[in-house]
Amino acid sequence: MDKRAYTRRLRAATALTALSAAMAATAAPTVNLGNVGYVTYGDARSYSLPIAGLEVMSGPGQISVFTKLGLGADGQLGNTNAGVDDAFETPNANTVEGFRTTTANEPNSLAGQLDGNWDRPGWWDASLSALNAELNLSSNSLVFFFANNEIGSGEDRASLAAWMRVEITQISTNSILGRFDLSNDFNQDHVSTYGGLPTFDGSGGSGIILGDTGLYTAPGALTDAGRQDPYLADFVRSGGPVCLQSVPGGEIIVDCAGSYTRKVEHNLGGDRAAYAIVMPELDQIVTNLMKTPGVNLADYAIHVDYRLGCGSETGFSAIRAQPKQNQTVGDCPDKYALNGGDEKLFLGTQAVTPDNPVPEPGAIALTAAALGAMAWARRRLG
Repeated sequence: MDKRAYTRRLRAATALTALSAAMAATAAPTVNLGNVGYVTYGDARSYSLPIAGLEVMSGPGQISVFTKLGLGADGQLGNTNAGVDDAFETPNANTVEGFRTTTANEPNSLAGQLDGNWDRPGWWDASLSALNAELNLSSNSLVFFFANNEIGSGEDRASLAAWMRVEITQISTNSILGRFDLSNDFNQDHVSTYGGLPTFDGSGGSGIILGDTGLYTAPGALTDAGRQDPYLADFVRSGGPVCLQSVPGGEIIVDCAGSYTRKVEHNLGGDRAAYAIVMPELDQIVTNLMKTPGVNLADYAIHVDYRLGCGSETGFSAIRAQPKQNQTVGDCPDKYALNGGDEKLFLGTQAVTPDNPVPEPGAIALTAAALGAMAWARRRLG
C-alpha cells in the first residue's frame, strides 16, 4: 500500500471513529443522580448540581450535545433532528420582567404554521421518535437542566421565579396521556411560601424533601379545554446561595448571616447548569411506550411550557409594590424578575434504572438545597 492510500484510509478510519464517539457521547447518560438527594415540587424532583458535586456545562460549543428548549441568541438555537422544535430565544439583556413561551415567540412557527403533527402552537415540542434518536430512550430517561444567569450574587438579584409544565400526547387519538408540573404549591390551595424552607411534610409551604410525586396531580382535565394556568403560588424560586454547616454524618443548611462551613452558589451563569429536574411519572409513561412491541414512537409527542420571572398569572399583581433595586425591569421585584438574561433550559439524560435508592443520611441532609428554595439559607432554622 502506498503512503497516500494509507494516509487516506487512516483519515477515514479516524473520521469514522470520531463520528462513532460523538454519537455515543450524545446517547450516553448526562448525569448519574442515583443516591443524590432531591426536593419534590409538584410532579418534579429537583436536584442541586453544585451541592451534589455534579457539573453539566452549557457554554458555547458545549450545549450542542443537548436538546435545547431555551437559551439566549448565541447562534446555537437550532436542534439538528427533524421532529424537534428549535429552542425558544430567552431574553439576553436586562430589559424585561419575564419570559413566557407563546405563539408570538415560537422559533419554528412564527408564520403561524406548525412544523408537523407533533407540533403545538406556543409550546416547545418534539416527537418521541425524534427525541429517542437523540437521547436513546431505551437506555436513558429525560432530565431537564436549567442554568441560572441573573445579575450579581446578591440573594434577590441572583434569583427569579420559575415554573414548568410538560405534557405527553398521542397524536392519532388527539389525547393527553399525562400532564406534569414543576410547582411550589404542593396542595394546590394557591398559597405557598416563595423560597420557603423545604420540609418532609410540606409544612414549610414549599418543596417536600424526598417527596412522592404521586401525591400531586396537575390541575384540570387531560384535555386542551381543561388545561389551567399557574398561579403565583406555583412559581418556584431559582438561584441564590445556600450555606451549609458540617455536622456528624453530613451537613445541614444554616443562615448565611451566621457561621457556616461552605456557601454554595446556584446563580452559576449561562455556561453551566445549576439544577436537574426529573419527572418520574413522565419517565414511566415513556418507559412503558419504549417497551411496547411494535410501538410507533412518531405517534407520540412531548410538549413543554416554561415561564420565567413576572407575568400576568393570577397573584403577580399583588407583589409588584414590593421594593426593588433593579428599576429597569418595571414593577417586578428583584427576587422574581428575569433581570439578567441568557438563562438556559435543555434536555439531557440519566440511565434508566429502578427508582433511585433512598439517599444515605448525609445526602438526605443536603436535599433541602435543591431548586427553588434559594431562600433556605436566608431563614434561621429552628
